Amino acid sequence: MEEKSQGSKFSQALKWVGYLTAILSLCATIGGIAKLAYDRLETRRKIDSLLSAEAVQLQSRDYRSAWQTLEHASQLMADSPRVRSAQESLAMSWLEDVHLSENEKYSDVTQKTEPVLARAVAASKPGPGRADVRAHIGWAYFLESRDGRFDLDPAVPYAEAVAEDPNNPYAQAMWGHWILWQSCSKISAAAGHFKAALASHRQSEFVRRFQLSALLNCQNEAAALETIRVANDMRREQRTPDPWSRDHIFSLYYFALNHDSRSPEAVRFVNAVPPAEHVATFRWLFDAMDADSSNGISRTFYLAVLLEAAGQREDALASYRLVLRQVPPQSGPLGQAADAAIKRLSLSH
Repeated sequence: MEEKSQGSKFSQALKWVGYLTAILSLCATIGGIAKLAYDRLETRRKIDSLLSAEAVQLQSRDYRSAWQTLEHASQLMADSPRVRSAQESLAMSWLEDVHLSENEKYSDVTQKTEPVLARAVAASKPGPGRADVRAHIGWAYFLESRDGRFDLDPAVPYAEAVAEDPNNPYAQAMWGHWILWQSCSKISAAAGHFKAALASHRQSEFVRRFQLSALLNCQNEAAALETIRVANDMRREQRTPDPWSRDHIFSLYYFALNHDSRSPEAVRFVNAVPPAEHVATFRWLFDAMDADSSNGISRTFYLAVLLEAAGQREDALASYRLVLRQVPPQSGPLGQAADAAIKRLSLSH
């Protein structure tokens, strides 16, 4: 009986040991789960902080710092959809606004961004979003061509993007830019792409910026006339050109009107759009423009020429006289042209 009692106690002790072991094991498991949950929560908190920092860096156009921030976030959670999405958006923004530092090449940027964009294409379904990415891959190819690499054709990813999204604003605008980069004589062909891009009613400011940039890179009469037409359209759309575009548009007036404002070329330039609209567009572009005294005189003269073409005789005379008060007839071509215009308009009254 005593042996049975001892055996029962031993068996009971073993059960309690088993229970205790199970409890300890459960506690360890719960602790591990809790630690894993805490670690994941802490990782997400760090990623949230890094994404917030990247957004500020992107807003200030500090693309390199933003890229490094997202690389750190990717190291914390490589498969995070939010981090990947931020990398893809940053890659496209950076490619649209590349500014090289000393001894840097475009390929230094594209080598970082292209793999991210290729990953996005592979992971997404056909549609406008993937077409946006494809277009930026084409733009990366264009930038690499400026480093002297010519084995990549930007038109290929542009065409792939358009196949998925016919009026994709990025692909069509970049394609139009590429056409003019290759040949400034193809104004009409490029215009078709820009028109398609605008038809998307998406990213219109981007499209107009690329269109002006492409046209202003061309230095021929057809591009100058098309630039005025585009600027006129932008005024009616209530858009605002960036300072670079505005300054370069102003230079078109110098080449068209400074030397002989009555020449056939000057007349075509003035009439690129109906003269009254040209006056409105000129004022919209340059009335608030800061200019030194020389540019101020030129601006008054160009406006006078446009006013005369628009049949606004009194306003034209007032502007020509203002030019003469600052530039006498014998002091240069603007003074001579203003003096001749005053005589011409006075005789026609």
